[in-house]
Formats: sequence, structure tokens, C-alpha cells
Amino acid sequence: MVLAQGILITTRATASSTTEDEQVTVWSIDSPPCSTNPTGLMTWDFDHLQRAFATRTDTLGLGDCAAYLRTGDRTTQRPIFLPTPTTLEKYQRQVNYTSQQWQSMDAVLPEIAPFPELHPQGRLGNVPILMWHDILPEKEVFFDITPEELEAQFQRIQELDATPVSIAAVVAHLRTGAPLPEKPVVLTFDDGYGGHYKYVYPLLKKYNFPATFSIYTKKMELVGGRTSVTWEQLEKMARDPLVTIVSHGINHPPDLRELEDEPLYIEIFESKRILEERLGIPINYFTYPVGHSDERVEALVAEAGYHAALSMDNVDEKFASASPDLLKIARFGQSRLEEVIPEAWGGQPLPRRDGGFNFTTEIRKSEHEAEGIGLILITGGRPETIHANTRYQLPEMLEGTDVVAAVDGAFFSLKYLDSNVLIGPALSRQGRAFAPGNPSENPLLNGRPLVLISPTAVHFIPFDADLHNTAAGIKAELPKVTDAFVGAAWLVKDSKPRTYEEFGDLFDFDAARHRAFWGINQAGQPVVGVTKDLVGSVELGEMLASLGFRDAVMLDSGGSTSLAYLGESLVGYTPRPVPHAVVLYAAEGIVKPGVTEQEDEDSDVVAN
Repeated sequence: MVLAQGILITTRATASSTTEDEQVTVWSIDSPPCSTNPTGLMTWDFDHLQRAFATRTDTLGLGDCAAYLRTGDRTTQRPIFLPTPTTLEKYQRQVNYTSQQWQSMDAVLPEIAPFPELHPQGRLGNVPILMWHDILPEKEVFFDITPEELEAQFQRIQELDATPVSIAAVVAHLRTGAPLPEKPVVLTFDDGYGGHYKYVYPLLKKYNFPATFSIYTKKMELVGGRTSVTWEQLEKMARDPLVTIVSHGINHPPDLRELEDEPLYIEIFESKRILEERLGIPINYFTYPVGHSDERVEALVAEAGYHAALSMDNVDEKFASASPDLLKIARFGQSRLEEVIPEAWGGQPLPRRDGGFNFTTEIRKSEHEAEGIGLILITGGRPETIHANTRYQLPEMLEGTDVVAAVDGAFFSLKYLDSNVLIGPALSRQGRAFAPGNPSENPLLNGRPLVLISPTAVHFIPFDADLHNTAAGIKAELPKVTDAFVGAAWLVKDSKPRTYEEFGDLFDFDAARHRAFWGINQAGQPVVGVTKDLVGSVELGEMLASLGFRDAVMLDSGGSTSLAYLGESLVGYTPRPVPHAVVLYAAEGIVKPGVTEQEDEDSDVVAN
């Protein structure tokens, strides 16, 4: 029995001992690290394991201990999740909300995308898969590295607060969108060199890093040239839960696309059979020699039963989430480690079943594109508004505040250039107290979204001029409300994009314009954003729904469209100055992006 911080998973095989018939027992662990007093929670079938646990491996697997899956009576234990940062502070930061979701089962279990497609949520993360080749004391070609250089890279991975994860965890993430740790990275080593056992494997154990090794079986028989891992060494590595063995073919041909059907079949099918028989483990992944594949090659990889395949492209390296599908997962050369790890991200939290909110996560900027329309989203933190005393460019409005991100907010009167009068009633904790709307204008706003923000919730309700033009009327809807304003229209409501008919007679709702918006995603996080291109409201709503918005409201758009992050404007033009903004503050206990922990501590000292 293997215990872990978070969960323990074991299986009870039926008489047939087939994977589909296995039952999975899930255990709760009292406290970190590795309590020895588990309590059984539930038993689920293998399908639920794939959907709920194998997909969430690294989200719940935090600390020095690893959990494993035991299949039937097999003695070989395979990793379900692998270690991440071990300090209590980091543990609490990363699992606080996730563990609450887990215990209450508030999270909606992710659906698996049809093979070999990537789940839309899986495309939102940024998972770099790094690729090494030979490790030896004296380099012979430019992509060789020394053991000392490799250890320095491992140390750098720790310094960058990244979490190495298994290829199985990443494939599950890509198929379901279930989140990985905040900054995941996959380590892969190709070709089965002797240095992989002599130098890499000891370092993996020293740093507790999981890694993937791509093996072509003829390598062990070659005489002369570069060294090779032996079968005995490979068998030892394969028994270690830190190691995943991947087929790299039999002969490592320079281009699988040029092979006739029979030798191609042998490279793909026979290599899998040989490795499985010699190592006594399933071989679920394939790595294309030199990264070359086409539809015929990929079809055979799928037919052979591989779950995914790793590729490479020296000209066009990508994050795994940008891969065409699971049969051609992109990688980066190890020389780009410093460049890509800071951009790594494990993806959005799982959607909430209870419709609740999560204002405790780190703030992150991301960019997306669909059908030629670009979007910038900033997600996480705690939402409020600022109702300024006049009109400003957003970076000016944010000067002297702790705001991390802001988008222009409510519509305002254009009659006077310095007026801060908004269209409709407004309340702002930062700025003005409650300001009623113009009684003659308010009835024209009926039915538009009234945005109500409290420290723990956001409500979007239809505005009613007779009920909502007083502070008492606002508080009757949300007693602890701190901020309120009237938006232009719903773009997404209850996870569904609004239709042409639902926009009614809203002026120019489907004209192609730059658009500003904000809302709550299905994980309960606040999101602010703008379009980089001109787009109509209906099309924008469809895009936001596909990106996981639960509710989204259009803000003042066109010439007012503006977005700021860390004090800098993110739009490529000079927008109209505005008096109102929806803003995101860093959640309590989380360091503001772009600020070191020491700087954050120093600011606390000054504040106190």
C-alpha cells in the first residue's frame, strides 16, 4: 500500500483481470506528508478512474510522496501522480481550493475528447515537453550536454518553481482539460544512450523528477559508436515509478514515411511487443524517429494501441497544447528551457458543479485565437471596480494601486470630456459611493445585466429601474455588495452564448468592433479581456462560451476598448479615456505577478 498527500489509488481485479473490469478504491489521506491513516471513500470503475483521477494526477499529488496504481496482482506499480513542490506554503497555495472541490465533489468530472482529439480545455494550458539526447562527459555534437550541465538544468527547473510531470498526466490533461500543477514540464530523453542510465537516472532519483525515455530496440545490439543502455539497466529503470518507457521503433529509421507497409508495421507494432515482453509493462506511447510522420504512419500508431505519440520539429517547436492531436504531440529542444518554462501553465481549474466562485487563484494572462479573431484574457484574482473622479487611460487610473489587471467598464456620458457620470447606477468600493442613474435613462436599461460584486461572489441579474436605482435596492439583491454597475449585454449566460434574437434592439450589437468584456468562468474565476480584432457580439459570445465562460458581460467597447496588465496597456492603439474599470487584485496570500516574494514581503513591512 502506497500513501500520498492527497489520495491513494489501488485496484481490485476481477476474475477476467481486464482493465475495463478493474475496480478502483480511492483513499483520503489525513494530512501531509504521507499520513498512515487512510479512510476509504468510494469505489469507482475504471472509466471513472480515467475521468476523475488519472486525469487529475498532478493536481492532487503534491509533496514528497507518490501514489501508484497496482493492476490486479502485478507487483509492478505505475505512477498515478508524481511529486511537486514540498513546502507547506506551496502545498497550501496549490491545493487549498482543489482539495475543497475534491472533498465536496463540487468539480464537474471532465469528459474525454474523442481520440485522438485534444479537449478544448486542454488547449488552454501551456505544457512544454523538453527533449534531450545524449548525456556524456565530453560533447560530440551541439545538442549533447554534460552531466554537470544537466544537473544545472534540473536545478534551474526547481528555481523556476516548475513541476516535472509524467507523459501520462499530460496526455490525460490534453484529453480532458483537467488541470496540471501551475507550472508543469515534461522531461524526455531519446534514443536509449548509455548516459541515460549512468547520468540521467541518478539525477532523476536525486531530484525526484519523472521522465520519459524513448527506446529503439536495436540500440542494445549495436557494437561501437555511442554507448547504449542495456536490457538489464532498462528493466531496472522500468520498475521505477519515476520512469516511463516509450517505443522509438526498432531501427530508428531516418523517416518512417519512406518505409513500405511491412517494415513500417514492424517498426510500430513489433517494437511495442518486444518492449512489453522484455520489460513486463504496457508501452502506451510512441516517439517518431526524427519527428517524421504522416497520416499513414499516425494511423498505424493508433491501430497498434498507443495512447499518444511524441514528435519534434526543429523549425516549428510548440507547446503540447498547440499540437494537432494526440498522435503528433509537439516538443521543444532542451536548449529552450529558460525560454519556455516561464510560459508554462497547467490550465484552468475544473468547472464547478455548484456554480460557486473562486477568488483565490493566481492571475494569469493568456491569448487565444479562433477563426482569425484574437482574444486577450486575464484570469484569476479578486474582482472589484474603480469609479474614478474623471477620465483616464487605464495605466494612469491604476497608478498607486495594487491592481494587477483592468478592463474598461461601464458606459458613460460623452457630453463632457472630463465627466465621470456613468449610464445607470453604480457603486464602487474604490472610488465613489453609490451613484444613482439618470431616472430618464434608467428605463432604457431594463433587462440589461446588473453586475453585483461582493468579496465572495458575483451576481449578474436583469436590471430593473424600479428596484435597482438605490443603494438599498442593490443590497437587497446581494447584501454584502461592494461594487455594482450596468453592463451592455450578456455575451454568455449560464454557459450558453446569446443568440441574435436575445440581443433584441441593442444598438450595433453585431457590428464588427473591438470589444471589451468580463465575466466568470466555469471554474468560478473572474476573467477580464478584450478582442484584438473587430468582431460582432454573437460571434464573440460563441468564442467565450467555447473558452469556458459561465457568464460574460459586454462592457463599453469600440473606441473605449482598453486592457491593462501590470501597469501597461495591452491594446495596440490609444483608446478613449474612461472613468470606470473592472479590476483584478491578487488573491490574499499570493504574490502579485512580476513581483518577487522578497519585494512582496518588503511592501508588507512598509504597509505595516
